[in-house]
Amino acid sequence: MSHLADGPAAGWTLWEEHQPVMGTHLELQITAPTEVEARAAGAAAVDEARRLEAMFTVFDPASELCRWRSGALEQPGPELFELLTLAAGWQRRSGGAFNPMAGLLTERWRRAVEEGTPPSSADLHEIAASIAGPRFAVEGASVARLGDCGAVDLNAIAKGHVVDLVARRVLADHDVSRLVINAGGDLVHRGVGGVRVGVEDPHRPYDNVAPMAVIEVAGAAVATSGRARRWFEVGGVRHSRVLDPRTGLAVAHLASATVVAPDAGTADVLATVASVWSPAETLELVHALGADGALVACLLVDEAGAHHASRSWAQLLAS
Repeated sequence: MSHLADGPAAGWTLWEEHQPVMGTHLELQITAPTEVEARAAGAAAVDEARRLEAMFTVFDPASELCRWRSGALEQPGPELFELLTLAAGWQRRSGGAFNPMAGLLTERWRRAVEEGTPPSSADLHEIAASIAGPRFAVEGASVARLGDCGAVDLNAIAKGHVVDLVARRVLADHDVSRLVINAGGDLVHRGVGGVRVGVEDPHRPYDNVAPMAVIEVAGAAVATSGRARRWFEVGGVRHSRVLDPRTGLAVAHLASATVVAPDAGTADVLATVASVWSPAETLELVHALGADGALVACLLVDEAGAHHASRSWAQLLAS
């Protein structure tokens, strides 16, 4: 997915890119009445993204997530509580296609890369079985531990959720008429106008190839999950980095899933779930999520190159 140039908006527009933020590049497009206000909003966006990154990272034992995982922190603060609530809900709704413990499977595949030997089906089955049940549950205003939470990893939903929180903070604290935040492909638009987004062909993931589709998004978010640019290479054979937490196997039937949703957290996790589910299952859920009038759409590209689009996808296509 690529963020394409848009028409001018009234005011002064800031274009900036920062990296690394959340392990990727953070692109900002902010329109405000003055240059001073636009730059202040941009600085606030970067500060908030770095603050939340430090809160949700699994690589710093002092992060709020790590302290909660270990039990050193009894209850999470409001931002982490919101993220854990989303994660618990999506694990349940997806039947385990999204799993906050899936990092244990990723670790096993990384070890396979180092060893040069694919993990055995028995190894993967054992890990998948051990993480099948939820490790925590949200009960009212608190989070209850149902088991060992030491390996809870929220990366598959955190980046999109951080984008939402950054957008919320900027719009609350600054006089901004248009805002686009793109964190490594998790993109949200808020305010006037819209944004054009190019969808990469997963079978031709080259920078000099035109997008296979261009969509126009307004007041919504976009996320893509797929295997085009990242994989596990084991013994000279490439395996998708998208793993099915229910089996531990690398997903082979789908090349990419692009999702449009009202917020980036939903788009992010739904793109992950869509990469695991069959296209028919995903399309059924997307149609259900959009039944109340919300804009939820997807384009799925399978291993053979066939496209599976929701009914709502066509209305997004740029003319």
